[in-house]
Amino acid sequence: MTSAPAPYGSGFTEGVAQADGHTIRYFRAGEGDTLVAIHSAAGLRFSPALDRLAEQYDVVQFALPGWGDEPDDGRDQTLAELADTVYRATQDLGLKSFHLLGTALGGDVALNLALDHPEVVGSLVLEAPGTFREGIDPSQVSVTPEEALRKVRVHPERPPVFEPPHPEAQARMFALISRLAEADPDYEQHIAERLPESSVRTLVVFGDKDGFIPPQNGRTFVRLMPNCSGVLLHDAAHDVQGDRGEDLAALVIGFLAGGPDFPLPPDATLVTP
Repeated sequence: MTSAPAPYGSGFTEGVAQADGHTIRYFRAGEGDTLVAIHSAAGLRFSPALDRLAEQYDVVQFALPGWGDEPDDGRDQTLAELADTVYRATQDLGLKSFHLLGTALGGDVALNLALDHPEVVGSLVLEAPGTFREGIDPSQVSVTPEEALRKVRVHPERPPVFEPPHPEAQARMFALISRLAEADPDYEQHIAERLPESSVRTLVVFGDKDGFIPPQNGRTFVRLMPNCSGVLLHDAAHDVQGDRGEDLAALVIGFLAGGPDFPLPPDATLVTP
């Protein structure tokens, strides 16, 4: 009888870090150079991509306070404050240098961390970041779970199977996103002004069928950042890790090893902008 495969993330062990009064949960697996992963607004989760990355890197995934199932003490009111919390957590773990992978909202957190503390960040990967929002549908804050599924996944049947958030959880998530937007209504402009000073080599990845953040926004990073590459991943929506996890992992591994001149993985259907 064939045994069932181990669930994604089963190789990660849980720990806690202290960050300026926050107790931050994290999950860690693998060996080698450290790759800090910051999750999306939907909360912490595991994926084939993170499991694959943990085969080559020391992957540390932090759970952002207030997001997903984490309690919200209301202390982090801005993306910069969230980034500072993650930075302090990395220092509590003794991480003197590391790569960064930020997903969606986590991409903005990672970006702020890299801008504020470039001395500790070796490379930065932004997966479907929501920093720039040209062409975005303003009505999507009220989408149904079924509509959210179409925007997030091209292949909802691929593991991990996408489960739309409970309506109460979705409402809480959008309320937190609105809180961040209200705290800095000119956030896009402020970030755009800082990007030319970035010294961290960066890769921006969008799915070509992203239904939440139009993927052409990735070009803004490439245009403004001195050392930035942009890639569109074919047949993927907003949840790139869910739609094309193995290919995303191969892309990240290639980038971290080779920098901006990294080779594209063979036989992976990738489309550059």
